[in-house]
Amino acid sequence: MVLKQSFGSCESPGDEIQPMELLRADRVGGSGTSQPAARHQDVSLFHSQRAAVARLQYAVAQEASLVILCGPGGSGVSTVLSTLSTNLDQVTHVIRLDLSTLTTFPQSASHTKSQAIVFIIDNCHLASDGTVGHVTKAIWQQSPSAAVVLGGRGRLLTLLARDRGLLDKVLLRSVLHPFSFPETLAVVQSELKSSGLIYSGRVPEVIHEVTAGIAKDIFHLIGIVRLVGGGHGDRPVEVADIEQIHERLHAAAA
Repeated sequence: MVLKQSFGSCESPGDEIQPMELLRADRVGGSGTSQPAARHQDVSLFHSQRAAVARLQYAVAQEASLVILCGPGGSGVSTVLSTLSTNLDQVTHVIRLDLSTLTTFPQSASHTKSQAIVFIIDNCHLASDGTVGHVTKAIWQQSPSAAVVLGGRGRLLTLLARDRGLLDKVLLRSVLHPFSFPETLAVVQSELKSSGLIYSGRVPEVIHEVTAGIAKDIFHLIGIVRLVGGGHGDRPVEVADIEQIHERLHAAAA
């Protein structure tokens, strides 16, 4: 029965990576001001996201490495970068930047060149031509051994392609793909069943189709289903419910 409520990866080129000496220090946030290192958070990552964290963490152990993480909006790029930062905070000095809010470039002159520094830069797809190259050049002028992680959507790869000198320095390119159907199915089973909701057999398939496997959209849609369906525990969630909610979400966003 239709619910009636309304509501408004890639391979790493080059030689084998050798570990470098790491130094624990406070983290620098996106504004460029020093703040205490964040406590480790138990963040649930899916397989592709955990794999991306592992690849990035391995790659930044190479001095002066340049590492790229790309994915469609809502695929978890920022989540992966946050998890990477939390993990590295235990062993090295991490400087986090966000190109969507960055106004001044933080200095790291207080750190000697022998100290390990990792720059993690999010939303690089928002940069204009040449900006990413300028920022990475400034980083290596300050800290020649620093590892740099650039994260963003697909346009980041286009920006890199326009800067051949920077592209040639890329050690690792990792791509977050949308969820596979088994991953979406696992989310639906976990989230809806934990709320005591039952659903018809094609509901997971339709959720996967309308969200195109984008993690953020999957969780948003399921969240609305849980909210609306909570008062109808005796009714199964049907395909028509999913389609109706999806249409209203798109109408509200238009």
